Amino acid sequence: MPTGDDFKPIRTKPWKFGLHSTEEFGQEEKDLVLGVLEKKRVFRFYGNDKSQSEAYQLEQLYRERTGTKHALAVNAGTSALVAALIGAGIGPGDEVIVPAYTYIATAAAVLIARAVPIIVEADDSLTMDPQAFEAAITPYTKAVIPVHMRGVPCRMDEIMEVATRRGIKVIEDVAQANGGSYKGKPLGSFGLAGCFSFQQYKLITAGEGGMVVTNDETLYERVNI
Repeated sequence: MPTGDDFKPIRTKPWKFGLHSTEEFGQEEKDLVLGVLEKKRVFRFYGNDKSQSEAYQLEQLYRERTGTKHALAVNAGTSALVAALIGAGIGPGDEVIVPAYTYIATAAAVLIARAVPIIVEADDSLTMDPQAFEAAITPYTKAVIPVHMRGVPCRMDEIMEVATRRGIKVIEDVAQANGGSYKGKPLGSFGLAGCFSFQQYKLITAGEGGMVVTNDETLYERVNI
């Protein structure tokens, strides 16, 4: 007969929850912020030397990190998704497949683009189920937004195979897996565009902000408008 000793709890202290991103703020971050104030350059288009713009430097970092040709810093992760959708030509009457488990911004961005979000199931990884994605495709489906949740990448091999075979544009939502990779390839570099968030609850933060990366010239031109 089991005794009390056989049922010892694995953890006896409560979990502590907090914002991981801001916990990493240190002297380096303070020096960088003060450097901006000392330069008195808080507008990215001020002056002729764009390399002095912190926004440009961040874009360059993401171009190098993701191996993409273009990167554009925007004011929020939601704005990154909206810009990518509209840049991809998504609009009224189009259906965009999104996973059931994500932040509301994923579906909201589709609505802002005046398209229709189609919600599909997540699998055991808590990311989009590739089979559910394919089953939801209709003649009106124009795009899919796989969301890499809580640092876990989607099954991008299967999602990209379905999307390529069915002629569907892939826009990655990397807001919750910034810096992650799938089989050695950086997240955000698989589809037509990758979208990142720098909101305070995310892994890397500027308080607010977002980023769009892409290899597509037309999409990049459109998101700059």
